[in-house]
Amino acid sequence: MTDVEFPAGDFAVITPYLLPPGPKRVNVGDGFILDSAIRLLRLRPRYLFSSRVSLTAADIEQINSTRLLLVVGANSLKDDFEITPGFSLRTLAALQVPVVLMGVGHYGTPQQTRGLTAESTQLLRALLDRFPYLSVRCDASWRYVANALPDRVESIVMTSCPVVHAVDGIDAGFLARDVVEQLVVTVTDRNDIESQWPIVYTAARAFRARRRVLALHQDFGNERLWRAAEGLGFEVLRSTDCNDFLALYRATELHFGNRLHAHLKYLSLGVRSFCTPFDLRQTYFAESLGYPLITTVPDPAMDRCDFGELARRRDALRSVMDEFVAAVRAVIVTPRAQ
Repeated sequence: MTDVEFPAGDFAVITPYLLPPGPKRVNVGDGFILDSAIRLLRLRPRYLFSSRVSLTAADIEQINSTRLLLVVGANSLKDDFEITPGFSLRTLAALQVPVVLMGVGHYGTPQQTRGLTAESTQLLRALLDRFPYLSVRCDASWRYVANALPDRVESIVMTSCPVVHAVDGIDAGFLARDVVEQLVVTVTDRNDIESQWPIVYTAARAFRARRRVLALHQDFGNERLWRAAEGLGFEVLRSTDCNDFLALYRATELHFGNRLHAHLKYLSLGVRSFCTPFDLRQTYFAESLGYPLITTVPDPAMDRCDFGELARRRDALRSVMDEFVAAVRAVIVTPRAQ
C-alpha cells in the first residue's frame, strides 16, 4: 500500500495487487493504481481484498461493517464482468454498502470484449442503483460500457486511470535533455521475449543516460533478458513492492517502453515518456490522452509529441476525477445515522 500515511477511512478496497498463493505474478502496476487511489482519496482503507479471490462470508461481514467498497483497476471490463471470481447479483445482494468502480478499464483483447453479457449488464446497472457514478479509464472503456447501458451514459464518467493524476507533489515539466541522469526502460516479458528485446536494445542506442534501469513490473524469471540488458549497461529492478518502483520513477528523467502504468506514472510526474505498443490498452490510452505510440527510433512523432497539450488533457480529466472522488468521500466520511 502507499508509503504515505493518511487517516483511516470507513471503506474497503478490492485490488488485483494482492495475490493468493499460486502461479500468478505480482504486477506492481496494480500497486500503482492502489497507491494513486489512496492518495487521491487521502484516506487509507480499513480492509483490503484481492480481486483474484472469491469473497467469503467473513469478507462480506467485514465489508458490511464499512460505508463503501471501492474496486480499483485494472483491466476488468470484459463480456463476462466480475469484481472477484464468482461475483454475481447474489453476491451484491449480500453486500449492504455501495460498490464503486474506480478507473476500471477495457480488457484489451477483442475476443473477450464483443459486448457485455446480459448478466454483466445487470450487475453494472445494479451498482449504479447504489452509487451514481462508474469511473472508467479511457474513451474505449466508456464506449464499451455505454453500449450496454445507453440510458445511463451520464453516470459513466471518464476519469482516466488514477495513476495518470498528479499525487506526489512532483512536476518535472516534461523537460527535454540531451543527456539524462536516469533512463528507465520497461517491457512486458510474460511471453515472446524476442519481441521485447528490441525495446531494450533500441533504448540503449537511442538515448544518452548516465544511469540505465530495466524495470520489470512482473518478474517472470527471464534471466537471459536480465543478463543481456546488463551487457548493455542496464541495472535490472525486480521486486514485488510497488514502492521500490515508485521511488525509482520519482527520480527519473526519461522513460521508454510498453508497461502502461509506468507510462501513466511518468505522465503524472511531468516526466517525458514514450510508449511502445503491446495490445489494445496502449492504443486506447494513446487515443484518450493524445500521445503517439512509438514503433521505431528515431521517430519524428517523438519530436512532435506535444507534452504541453498532453498535460492539458490530463489536467482536464483531473477535474472529472476530483468530482468522482468527492462523491466517494461524501459516502465514506458522512457520519452514520444514530
